[in-house]
Amino acid sequence: MNEHDIRTSTGAVKLPGGTFGQLFPLPISPFERYMLLDDSNEYPMSFVLIVNLKGCLHRVSFEQSALFAIERHPLLMSRVGHVRGKGQCWLPEPTPAVPIDWQDGGQPVRNSVRQRIDLTREIGVRISVNRVPESAEVLFEFHHACTDGIGGVQFIGDLLAHYARLTALEGDELPEMEAVDVERLRARERFSISDSETSSKSVNSPFVLFRKLMKLVRRSPAPLVATRNHQRSGAALEFPAMISRTIERTELQRLKVVAAQKSVELNDLYMFEMFQTLRDWNRNHSAAPDDQWLRIGMPTSLRTPQHDQMPAANVVSYMFLTRRAGDFDRPEEMLAGIHRQTSMVVNERLGRLAVNGLRYVLKVPGLLWCLLRLNRCFCTAILANVGDIRRQFRVRFPLKQGKCVAGNVVLESLMGSPPVRPNTRLSTSMGTYGGSLFINLHCDPRSFSREQAEELADLFVNRLRRISPAAADESKVA
Repeated sequence: MNEHDIRTSTGAVKLPGGTFGQLFPLPISPFERYMLLDDSNEYPMSFVLIVNLKGCLHRVSFEQSALFAIERHPLLMSRVGHVRGKGQCWLPEPTPAVPIDWQDGGQPVRNSVRQRIDLTREIGVRISVNRVPESAEVLFEFHHACTDGIGGVQFIGDLLAHYARLTALEGDELPEMEAVDVERLRARERFSISDSETSSKSVNSPFVLFRKLMKLVRRSPAPLVATRNHQRSGAALEFPAMISRTIERTELQRLKVVAAQKSVELNDLYMFEMFQTLRDWNRNHSAAPDDQWLRIGMPTSLRTPQHDQMPAANVVSYMFLTRRAGDFDRPEEMLAGIHRQTSMVVNERLGRLAVNGLRYVLKVPGLLWCLLRLNRCFCTAILANVGDIRRQFRVRFPLKQGKCVAGNVVLESLMGSPPVRPNTRLSTSMGTYGGSLFINLHCDPRSFSREQAEELADLFVNRLRRISPAAADESKVA
């Protein structure tokens, strides 16, 4: 296959075909329906993952690898349509193609302007490449109805693994890939748990769901104070509106010492410091009342062993942590409370509450659509921790100084962030790779200029850095 065979005049890569048996039409799940209803031109329900590669990226090999990867993930090569008797369903795209935009030494991918992904007209992934002789930045844009962040990382891993096979030299170690089973997509909304788990009844009880929903409604959180205005806007945030910071290996090790000393998880520390950041920001930029509620949404994976080998899909839910001024006056107690709450999600699968609640809301026609269009803040910010990025790949890559080798390129970093929503003006993702912690803040460009987004990122990261040296010194004394 040569370059002319696989690339059209628009730069899209045509798929060679392939079928998935009786998989389609595949009814959309309740969470996918929510993602579609909450999609808009102003606030697209899509997320980006940005890959930085070291080495000379070979265009033809990359495009062939995109074909290979997307054929392993049917929802990413599908569109949404209505089927009589089944409602909205995933349908195979009649003329599927992977949109790939190439820039050779031109403007960075980050300066491009994107329209939302319309799943009724196109597939759920776009790729942009900015290539220079010895490196490349690749931006992947995914519609959130098609996949969550883990699925997006798995897609990228498959692409890079196939690229390695095409570009590796004779005798080089090749990545080891796991098989995928497309039929397991039918189980993407099944979250069976053992009867011994204490939450097995409560997560399905409509009374428990209603009580928790009313608690969330009563505790109406404050949004993050917007600072961008017509008189003092500053430089605009361009697509993708993401600000990145890095905590290096030594600093990360010190944070681990802090977490161990306090008997909490690293993610609990991140959550605690994000709450402090939100409070400080609102105090610094407004006369924020001391009794305002702040809420952080935490995406939580619902994957179980039955989802092993499943292609990319959205198998995620949310839990919500809500705090107010009095909690900040007792920091040790607040941190311990965060730890108890997040542990319940892991140990009792309380993340299923949000998905089950969504099922009940969807039983009332039009109710979810109306709720999504209320002009109120439901969540101050989102914080997602993907953990060790290498573990999210379903590929075992050869390593060079702790970084994945894919043929003639090395994966230097993989960064991304969840989408922002109306009145939820900040979403943050965190993940470790090559021994460092990458922090990515996606700030609503309607609310923040680039300068103000940089200020917000520094506020959060500096809080993390301030707590780490003391912990390390204490451990040495002990």
